[in-house]
Amino acid sequence: MKDALKLLCTGDFHLGRHPSRIPDSLDGPKLSPTSVWLSIVQNAIDSDVDAVVIAGDVVDQENRYFEAYGAFEDGISRLHEEEIPVVVVAGNHDADVLPEMIDNLDFGTLQFLGRDGEWERWTLERDGEPLAHFDGWSFPSEHVYESPLDEYDLPMVDDVPHIGVLHADLDSRKSQYAPVQSRELRDTSADAWLLGHIHSPAIQIDSRPLALYSGSPQPLDPGEQQTHGPWTITISQAGKVRAEQVPLASVRYDHISVDVSGAGDAEEVASILSEEITERVRSELDTSALEVSLIRVRLTGRTDAHSALVDQHRSMERELKFNEDSVSIRVESIEVDTRPAIDLEALSEGDNAVAYLAGLLLEIENGDPHENYPDLIDGSLAAMRKAHSANAYTPLRRETELDEPDEADAIECLEQQARVLLDTLLSQKEGTA
Repeated sequence: MKDALKLLCTGDFHLGRHPSRIPDSLDGPKLSPTSVWLSIVQNAIDSDVDAVVIAGDVVDQENRYFEAYGAFEDGISRLHEEEIPVVVVAGNHDADVLPEMIDNLDFGTLQFLGRDGEWERWTLERDGEPLAHFDGWSFPSEHVYESPLDEYDLPMVDDVPHIGVLHADLDSRKSQYAPVQSRELRDTSADAWLLGHIHSPAIQIDSRPLALYSGSPQPLDPGEQQTHGPWTITISQAGKVRAEQVPLASVRYDHISVDVSGAGDAEEVASILSEEITERVRSELDTSALEVSLIRVRLTGRTDAHSALVDQHRSMERELKFNEDSVSIRVESIEVDTRPAIDLEALSEGDNAVAYLAGLLLEIENGDPHENYPDLIDGSLAAMRKAHSANAYTPLRRETELDEPDEADAIECLEQQARVLLDTLLSQKEGTA
């Protein structure tokens, strides 16, 4: 008999979707959530877990049912053959489609909990004795505005491990996706709450009960950074809960800042950037399952290459590509936040365009440009908001939930343009000297 209960926890597959921003030359089936799901199945078999727990959003949307069905069935079938039960609840994205999918899958080891938003308990047994209790709740529809725990009234359990499975928005009171408060989880008798909905993996409560967002096992866009993969949950006979991530994702998104102060030209910056990224992948990342590393770069510092970087960073994004062992490394985007290698204090003395721009940049650096440049900032903000509301950008706003520009956005835009214009004026001055 095992000394501890061992689970593999995951969720938010969104089968039918695909990671974004992947270069066409690298894209393929190995980078899909489906491929990672099957890797998770194999890991569960190899690790001899007692159960697999899936905390919702197996399918991305109803219109991707057929894309998801075969892959999900394949994984469940393999787990069924190994007599590994699967506990699953529905999330907001698959509230309608997952129950139908479960009904069409004839596997006695597949346990769907919480149908129609009603709490339900399933007990895992071995040799007729309870090994663990699982309490689950599923989304009855896409939006749920009240906490599911308001209706949680399942009785206390015996001394075996007790696990809650829930797709919910933790500590977000006004959410339309089952808002739940941490105190509500703490008020239950559960040893652990395994949560879905948030794609960034993280332990939310590191005490009894443990509360864990397993995150998306395969990141789907640059906002889902760092390591992804399922989590092994171990509960000892003494009731101690331990969680450990298993890095099975084949894609990783990251954001790094690189100081290029002193670089003389764009080529030197590219060399510095290549070294920084390669060293990061080599020293910090678990590359056992990784296929593609996409990195969003922010360049900082004062450099003579500033103007060239503003002009050439798009081509640098396309050209910077290299491999580290079996990992293909690509720069997803470059943000140029460098500054010209100039003395703004000296240039601000005078009564010309150069002095005006230098003074503006100094005010921005000092953090309070609105006092001396209110009209400029207000005008810039008005122009940005007018562009934001233009009919031409309606599809972009709808698809990306693009926020309306605020004063900070206007100041950032002014700073970027002022640096470029100042550099251009100084270059023209040098050319006529």
